[in-house]
Amino acid sequence: MKRPSGFDRAPGPEPEREAPAGPEPEAGAGTEPGGDSTGRFSALLRRRLGQRPGPASSGAGPGEPGAAAAEADGEASALAAPSILDADPPAGSRLGPGSRVGDPGLAPTVDLSEVREAREAELDVSPERRSPLARLRARDDDPVRAAERRVRQAERQHRARIRRERRRFSAQARRRRRTALIVLAAIGALALFVVAGAFTPLMAVREVRVEGAAAVNEAEVAQALARFDGRPLALVDDAEVHRALEPFPLIQRYAVERVPPHTLVVRIVERVPVVSVQGDDGFAFYDAAGVLLGRGDAPPAGVPVAGGSVADLNSPAFRSAAQTLRDMPAELRAQIVSVEATSAQDVALTLASGVRVLWGDTEETAMKAVVLQRMVASLGERPIELIDVSSPHAPVFR
Repeated sequence: MKRPSGFDRAPGPEPEREAPAGPEPEAGAGTEPGGDSTGRFSALLRRRLGQRPGPASSGAGPGEPGAAAAEADGEASALAAPSILDADPPAGSRLGPGSRVGDPGLAPTVDLSEVREAREAELDVSPERRSPLARLRARDDDPVRAAERRVRQAERQHRARIRRERRRFSAQARRRRRTALIVLAAIGALALFVVAGAFTPLMAVREVRVEGAAAVNEAEVAQALARFDGRPLALVDDAEVHRALEPFPLIQRYAVERVPPHTLVVRIVERVPVVSVQGDDGFAFYDAAGVLLGRGDAPPAGVPVAGGSVADLNSPAFRSAAQTLRDMPAELRAQIVSVEATSAQDVALTLASGVRVLWGDTEETAMKAVVLQRMVASLGERPIELIDVSSPHAPVFR
């Protein structure tokens, strides 16, 4: 019968444990400052795994004399192989750092807090040695970079606002320049037109037209104005036109109109005879201003014969009677055959029917004329001798 191993060993002192081949690596051994975080993680695992006891010999049981020696031999063999413990697993291996390659039954436990510390230590690595994801995450979380991004965004917005305002002000400036150019062009065109009309024969007089002539000979008036032929319209002087029309006493007033490009229009208003003064050689016809308009053997229709003080052209009675006859309607003046007055306040008229009309002064002539016309129309054929309209608001007849 074979004896179990260990019983043949002679009693004696226990052999000393063999020292490990190298010193036990410390917590940070194998990693230089600023090195990779994988070395730190492996060092932590080695320190934890190095403190665990190796497996006992299969032939010794607990409490037997050979158990302690087997345990010591296992620990020595574990410490004597640092290359197996320290080596990182080959590429494609599922083993973690610090696992025993030759012991598939070993399943060491790992403290997650230490793994977390190792991951946090990764952030302390220099930026050049970080992973691209870590660098991107650190850059996104950097408040300085965020502030710089905000500053760049604000600068872009500011430049965009400046461009918009520049375009807006440029458009306003273009509108102002366009308006100024239009105004200047209009002023220049007007000045050119005036200069061309005033100093060139481009707008010279080629036609003279006389309007409003009845008693006045129109051909004679046109002949008097022929002196302006070929003269620029702008240079036709009104004073010279007045001198050309002075020989025609029947013209009371006139107006000159220049019609571009070549027409000069003269509108005249003739004098109207309002009173006839009988003399030795017939009748003389005068207007309200006392201008002699002609002579004849008999007064024309609508030109009353002056009597009393009205026959004196320089008396107040003549001026009052002539003004009264001038201001009344032509159809009413055609019914008057004579006018008398001793002063400027007692003008009296005689109608063709023989009715005497007390007119009074020259005040409210238009209203007196309306009242007289209506009274004559309403009275009809009634035999009356006198109509008093000196007070037009209370006319009287008898």
